[in-house]
Amino acid sequence: MKFPNRKIQITIISIGSLSLIWLLAWFAVGSGVPSGVSVSGIDIGRKTKVSAINYLNLQMDKMIKIKINLTAKTASISISPKSAGISVDLIATLEKVPQRTLNPINLFSLLTSKTDLEPVINIDKVKFIKALRPLEIRTTKSARDATIIYKELEPQVLSSLAGIEIDRKKAIKIVSKYWLKKNVIDLPMKKVKPKVSVKDTTALLDFARQAVSEQLTLNVSSQPLVISPTEIAGSLEFRTSNSGESGKLVPIWVKESFLQQVGSRWSKYVREPVNASFKIEDGKPRVQPSSDGSDVPDSKLNEAIIPALSKMGVLRVASVVPEVAKAKVTTEMAGGLGIKDVIGTFTTNYPYAEYRLINIHKAAQWMDGTIVQPGEIFSYNKAVGERTEARGFVPGIMIDNGVFKKDLGGGVSQVATTTWNAAWFSGLELVQHKPHSFYISRYPAGRESTVAWPNVDVKFKNNSGHPIFVDTSFTKSSVTVSIYGTKFVEIDTESGPRINFVKHEIYEEDSIDCIFQEGVDGFSITVDRILKKEGIEFKREKYRTRYIPEDRVICTNPEAKWMNPSLKVQRGEGN
Repeated sequence: MKFPNRKIQITIISIGSLSLIWLLAWFAVGSGVPSGVSVSGIDIGRKTKVSAINYLNLQMDKMIKIKINLTAKTASISISPKSAGISVDLIATLEKVPQRTLNPINLFSLLTSKTDLEPVINIDKVKFIKALRPLEIRTTKSARDATIIYKELEPQVLSSLAGIEIDRKKAIKIVSKYWLKKNVIDLPMKKVKPKVSVKDTTALLDFARQAVSEQLTLNVSSQPLVISPTEIAGSLEFRTSNSGESGKLVPIWVKESFLQQVGSRWSKYVREPVNASFKIEDGKPRVQPSSDGSDVPDSKLNEAIIPALSKMGVLRVASVVPEVAKAKVTTEMAGGLGIKDVIGTFTTNYPYAEYRLINIHKAAQWMDGTIVQPGEIFSYNKAVGERTEARGFVPGIMIDNGVFKKDLGGGVSQVATTTWNAAWFSGLELVQHKPHSFYISRYPAGRESTVAWPNVDVKFKNNSGHPIFVDTSFTKSSVTVSIYGTKFVEIDTESGPRINFVKHEIYEEDSIDCIFQEGVDGFSITVDRILKKEGIEFKREKYRTRYIPEDRVICTNPEAKWMNPSLKVQRGEGN
């Protein structure tokens, strides 16, 4: 009997042994997460992917809730990862876990190696940029386009200046890379080029000189209105014509500035329509009749005047024909509402500033005469519309994420707060409002509201069972909103004490766009609206408001002059 060759026996035994070792390694690695695998130092070895995700969620819970400290230049903020749209994608992270294969070298490597995985970070760009705004406001130096301004009647070129801002794209990448690793993340800045250079203004300098060289005659329906060189200089601006990468400087006739200067000389020929309104006579509201008016659209005024400014002598004439402007609310409309009472009215006062005066009056005019039928919801944003230059609004101070900034329509929250309080005292159903982030002393604490186009709004529902009419009036220092309808409820108000005070901080800012902030402590307050019928309370509504501190911002850049007091006053050294 013959036996197999001994070498063949050894080979068979070796193959069997290796197969057994491979099989043991295969089962040792397992179908889940191999041993030695971790995520940001958290061991998840030998767990199934489902249990690994649950375990990581538990272990990372506190870590991912800690606020992220971001710095740029000399400013810093702390943001909540959740509100900033920053999250860990554990499913995508575990897709990077090394998988077992048939390759024995791979199997033994998985049994002996250590692997610490970087978590996959997702960032919602919209939420992140919104959370970044307070830091951007403090660090951004806007590029300044070259332009032409008048010093008395002498046109002068205002040089362009490069700006600087946070590089948003790189900021997202850096936060994604270093979140959960660093306590403080420094964000990169980038330069911003102006759209118009000094060279681009050269062609307009001659026009600017010619424009104020002599008076201009504006024929309004053949009636002459003589505009002096000083009034021309006060109404003529040079603006960048588009928002693209490059711009072109063009002359613009600013109607609002023009009307501020010529006043009654214009209104003799052009008068605004008057909406029907109500006036209390003998204790009852009486309809005040409407009347149609006339107007010259901004674009047509601009088209008529700008070409005429380059001419001389008898040719220096522009002509416009006012168009009929209908009253929004006619006498018949108001008379058919069945108005019986003033169901709510409120007045707020404000310190004079030209931008505030223009924007408050514009907002009040757009809202005046709004009729709200039973069951309908009044929207401040819908009534006033978007705050744009084309609709008569000008740049002013407003609050954005807890800090002052310059933007179109600054000041319109004065009208929003007045409207909110008129609705409060009318007993109408309060649907939507948002208090300012920090307290403004001219408003009633816990009973005020901010607005922003298009989503931050003041809304109330007409639950009175009868039509209501919103009436506005204003002076140079106050605005009043009255709501006419049929009285259906009595209103009392109780304000609680101010509690949980938080001291404001003081810091200096060297940006050219810096806006001085006085500094106000934060606090909490609760205000109750009490609804009664025949003197008996039937409902009580609580409104709790938490105001954050308004930091005192001292502007050290000498060019930061827009609405800023002197540095001496900012430091509290003045009278």
